[in-house]
Amino acid sequence: MPADILVQNLYYAYPPIREGDAAAAVLQGVNFEIARGDFVALLGRVGAGKTTLCMALNGLVPHATGGVFRGDVTVVGLNTKQHPVADLARHVGLVFQDPETQLVQMRVEDEVAFGPENLGAPPTEIEERVAWALAAVGLSDYRDRSPLLLSGGEKQRVAIAAMLAMRPQVLVLDEPTASLDPAGKAAVFRVLAELKRQHEITIFMATQDLERIARFADRVLVLHDGRIALDDAPGEVFRQVAKLQEWGLGAPQIAELGHVLTQRMGRRYEFADMADAFKQLRQRARKARMRKAQAPALEPPARRANPLAERVQIAVEHVSHTYGDSTVALRDVSLTLHPGDFVALLGPNGSGKTTLAKHLDGLLKPIEGRVMVEHRDTRKTRVAELARLVGYAFQNPDHQIFAATIQEEIAFAPRTQGLPPAIVAQRVAEALDRLRLVSYADKPPAALGFGQRRKVAVAAVIAGQPQALILDEPTGGLDWRSRQELMDAIAGFNILGRTVVLITHDMRLVAEYATRAIVLVAGQVIFDGSPRELFNRPETLAQAGLALPPVTRLSNRLSAEGMAASTLTIAEFAAAWHARAAAKGKRKTGKRSENHAR
Repeated sequence: MPADILVQNLYYAYPPIREGDAAAAVLQGVNFEIARGDFVALLGRVGAGKTTLCMALNGLVPHATGGVFRGDVTVVGLNTKQHPVADLARHVGLVFQDPETQLVQMRVEDEVAFGPENLGAPPTEIEERVAWALAAVGLSDYRDRSPLLLSGGEKQRVAIAAMLAMRPQVLVLDEPTASLDPAGKAAVFRVLAELKRQHEITIFMATQDLERIARFADRVLVLHDGRIALDDAPGEVFRQVAKLQEWGLGAPQIAELGHVLTQRMGRRYEFADMADAFKQLRQRARKARMRKAQAPALEPPARRANPLAERVQIAVEHVSHTYGDSTVALRDVSLTLHPGDFVALLGPNGSGKTTLAKHLDGLLKPIEGRVMVEHRDTRKTRVAELARLVGYAFQNPDHQIFAATIQEEIAFAPRTQGLPPAIVAQRVAEALDRLRLVSYADKPPAALGFGQRRKVAVAAVIAGQPQALILDEPTGGLDWRSRQELMDAIAGFNILGRTVVLITHDMRLVAEYATRAIVLVAGQVIFDGSPRELFNRPETLAQAGLALPPVTRLSNRLSAEGMAASTLTIAEFAAAWHARAAAKGKRKTGKRSENHAR
């Protein structure tokens, strides 16, 4: 089959943002070839150049960015240096990580129709394409909605639909599912698989969604130090867990579990996927006779109790909210938050999570009911005053980043609090260190990638040391190490007795960090309890479109073999598996001693 994408010796450096700065080299000799109809995933750390490489495939790099460009990129037979972006757009569709950079219409239907109209498609065909694309991403009922009033995940679906409607031969996607709920992610991957099968569309996706890439991609490329460091089938790439982690990348949770068990048990555990892990572990369990009837299953350790749980910090009392276009976002919501809570706020895109979060710091006022923050009624308290108590990191960091440098951005909150310069400097230094941003302190935020700007936004809020911290999808698009660095910083904030409200679709984060889960569906709270309790409520998970982490599903399947069910994390699973093996060893030793005594 002919190659749809051919990249040869690609070198690219961005032009300096400030006078006197050196050009920033990002790609330093990239080579790969993709055949027509292949689905290829691109992995790499935040700032590795994934977005740059995506933009090079449709000519935005270098035509729109300038800079130093050497080598050749040929897509569907067109050399991108010799063809303008307008010509390439007829063949190459690009979905950006930040959907707001490409949404330009006032109605969803018009947004999706915009591309086919510019291609000169006849009206009947445009209508067919719009209907098909909206149905593909689950937005058929959103035709007359304004993209501006949609949630972040819904905006991303619109952007994907708009590109699908153009029916490109090559579809390039930059972190397209980072803000989507599990159902939305599954729908996008199903559509991509169907496009690949039926229309032989070539798909190139930069992503951190390792679980789905392992199932759907034909190949995985790893971009490291400006070059393609790995290029192989997903199974072969994800088998190299230690190397990926050394580079700051991760692996699917089941592959990582095999790596951890190998280290802990002293024998090789290597799993291709969930089915393979279940088969191998069940065989080992049966071989060792680790039956439930022979020994009780190990109960996973309980999460730490919150010593401040008796004091109410934020009270939401019968709150309802309706937007100007008559969209009902919250319906009679009541809940209380306590100092030291670590809350995961869950639910499908459009369920009201961000709307509820914005009520907690006064950015939105209740249409009905009230919100009390430290005994202050948000309807009667200035947002600036509430901001000292409740910090908010937006889903899109560009909605709040404004300073000339990252250092100045982080210093803004403590300065507005009137703190002495020495204290401001100390807080800035601590935030830069916690989020691993020290080397970027004097750089303008525009010089960083979208994922890195997320870290800057969180660092800026933490530096203000509010009593509560709200984070809206802070880890979307982050690599494994950046995710850990960010969450460790947030956990450090929480352990000091401060409250964390984490809006997320990442159930692994919920399992690893949250002590409480609140689930919203259609603007109503349908669950409020511990993550372990939620994971044991399949009907609630199904109603909210949530999925158990792979390691939890695996432990549940192995419970018939004496394995502890509902393990939340890899560490819990490994501890339970090791305990079962140790129990078997003790039983063997006991029998030998008994036989010897006889």
